[in-house]
Amino acid sequence: EQEIPDEEGEEESGEPEPPCPTESEIVRMVVPGTGGRTYRYVLVRSCQTFRRAQRQCSRCYRGRLASIHSRAVNHHLQCTVRARTKRSDVWIGAYASRRVFVSVHAHWMDHSIWNYSKWAPGYPKCFRKKCVTMCTARWRWGSRHCLGKKSPGVGEP
Repeated sequence: EQEIPDEEGEEESGEPEPPCPTESEIVRMVVPGTGGRTYRYVLVRSCQTFRRAQRQCSRCYRGRLASIHSRAVNHHLQCTVRARTKRSDVWIGAYASRRVFVSVHAHWMDHSIWNYSKWAPGYPKCFRKKCVTMCTARWRWGSRHCLGKKSPGVGEP
């Protein structure tokens, strides 16, 4: 079971799950990786909270919000997102939290190793858990309140 960050004391309403996006509401991406491996991603253009975006990836695409492990994949995703949506921030599958009020650590939702990041200067910022966005305007990542509505982001089916 994946831990999905919340803002302390805040819950989403018990609204029913929205229908899965139509083909016209998504962008499918194929990104070449190392060793002949191919990565597949889906960008959903409608705005959602982090939790809803993660659930939508799971329910509609049997995937999860993306974990990004290389400069090449990050660059390809940012270029595609920037070209195919007007959103300046999209969710990716990470969250940041402060340990012992001293240092901030980031984690991928899929529990993969944290071996790459592209933080904007001064990020990640957090007192409580924050979810991570890919900021296409600045070509960097930021940390935001998980209950804020961003584009559901880039998911891996």
